[in-house]
Amino acid sequence: MKLKTELLSSLVKIFPDGFKGEKITSASTMRNEPFSFQVAFKCDDAFDGINPIYVRVESDLDINLISQYKVGYVPVTRADYADSDGFFERKTPGLYPDMLLERKTNAEISDVADGGFFEEARWMERDQQCLLCAVRDSYQSLWFTVNENGEKIKAGKYNIKVLFFDSKDRACIGEEALKLEVIDGELPKQSLYYTSWFHCDCIADTYGIEVFSERFFAIMRSFVTEAAKTGMNMILLPAFTPPLDTSEGEERKTAQLVSVSLQNGKYVFDFSLMKKYIEICRECGIENFEHSHFFTQWGAKHAPKIMATVDGEYKRIFGWDTDSASEEYAFFLKSYLKELKRFLKEMDLEDKILFHISDEPNVDVLPYYEKAQKTVGKELKDYMCGDALSHFECYKNGSVKKPIVIVSSEDMDKFVENCDDYWVYYTGAQLTEGYANRIIATTSARNRVIGLQMYVGGAKGFIHWGYNYYYDFLSHGLFNPIANPCGYNQLVGTSYVVYPDTSGKAIPSLRMKVLYEGINDYRALQKLESLIGREAVLEFIKDTIGEVNYRFCPTNSQMFEFRQKLNQEISQNIQRSKTHEELQFYSTREVRRRVKYQA
Repeated sequence: MKLKTELLSSLVKIFPDGFKGEKITSASTMRNEPFSFQVAFKCDDAFDGINPIYVRVESDLDINLISQYKVGYVPVTRADYADSDGFFERKTPGLYPDMLLERKTNAEISDVADGGFFEEARWMERDQQCLLCAVRDSYQSLWFTVNENGEKIKAGKYNIKVLFFDSKDRACIGEEALKLEVIDGELPKQSLYYTSWFHCDCIADTYGIEVFSERFFAIMRSFVTEAAKTGMNMILLPAFTPPLDTSEGEERKTAQLVSVSLQNGKYVFDFSLMKKYIEICRECGIENFEHSHFFTQWGAKHAPKIMATVDGEYKRIFGWDTDSASEEYAFFLKSYLKELKRFLKEMDLEDKILFHISDEPNVDVLPYYEKAQKTVGKELKDYMCGDALSHFECYKNGSVKKPIVIVSSEDMDKFVENCDDYWVYYTGAQLTEGYANRIIATTSARNRVIGLQMYVGGAKGFIHWGYNYYYDFLSHGLFNPIANPCGYNQLVGTSYVVYPDTSGKAIPSLRMKVLYEGINDYRALQKLESLIGREAVLEFIKDTIGEVNYRFCPTNSQMFEFRQKLNQEISQNIQRSKTHEELQFYSTREVRRRVKYQA
């Protein structure tokens, strides 16, 4: 029995019935950059049945630097939307690749006795949670990531072989090889802010546990670690229950890190739980935090839910029944911010925190937003403050200090031209005109291109509203994305990029890894800029892939080829720089020698 195998880039989505994409045999990456590729496999048509298999990886790289995953399929019942454009892999229901099920690379192989029941023994991968079985009727695939943790590996050319073996007789039945060049250069430290909102209540409800219990924090570690491994360097800090995705008058499960009590007319705050939360996130690799919003979403008309102990009773003291202009709430906020700033200084977070007023204000509710901003503006004047919005008018009049602009905004060009410090975001609905998005059915290039777009447009950060949001519309219901990936309003995958394993471990998605590749494209462009300057980089981009804006979407192959050409350009300019430095060194030494000789 033989396998049909193809080695493909990380941008190809491999479906059971096939895929669109050309085979690759070589690629390049930077010394401290993760690089991913895939191998698709299925039984030869001549083979009638199924066959258990196992995989070995051979490389002159340290095998411990090569991570391996089985790509898992999820059942998509609705893939496209009315008036959507053509930048989709498919628009039909079916099984779509998205989950990355972790496997050990080169697990121990041993024979398993049949005990007299089966006809023959098998050679099995020991302690492997996800075993492999090839079938004739459908493709499956393995995902490999080299240098997943971004260590600094030695520059050079490396060979990576992926070998498939029949579990019955240990015969090699398939082989793919990749030549990977690690160029002698490093990506700069990530300066782009990246956050995807972490929802504590979704973790609690999914696993049936208490928010901020010890079990909660154990599960949280896995989810946050996966986020940090794929470039997320900022996380939502629920000082108070985030007033997000709820209809007026309704509440989400309490997720409040700050303990509040009212004593003799004064508010007393305890930050011990927030400190624990921050320390865990830091241990997982997160450096920056974004404070939960001080006012309700879509208008800043009310206060968020805030719980406190008053005269021994734990109860809600602010919420939908609190007008945002309330003097009592203003007094509370000023009391809170005074103590919070002391805490931030103790935690060395003064320049590592983003504050929000209200999510997605528009020109119709601007008076409410302006009043809310004034309530906390004086206390936060020295801090990073920003909100998601669509209209340039909200920024032009000074209401929003740091605009976080939806990519499909009609005013996007105005922000690019007039704002030196803006971020971008998108939801699951911007599926026309080539706007970037990460839903499951779109092409991987559409997901990855945001890095290139942000570099050209000058954006400083990226926000998404759903890292692990498992509720449906306006926080009703609860769905398991493994079984029902279309759970949020049939917007397939828009509200999450990580899956909840029953064990409490986070299952990463190929979409979160591809988005990280886009962030690393941004960093690679910064590296080239340090060598030749921004204007020259913009010229390189134009000559290599064309005019780039927030409506530009390349094909998967164009995106992959662009990055390979970018690596070549970086490598060549690094060599030129080294040659120039050497010439300067020898020229200076010769001058010194002549001066010494003449003296």
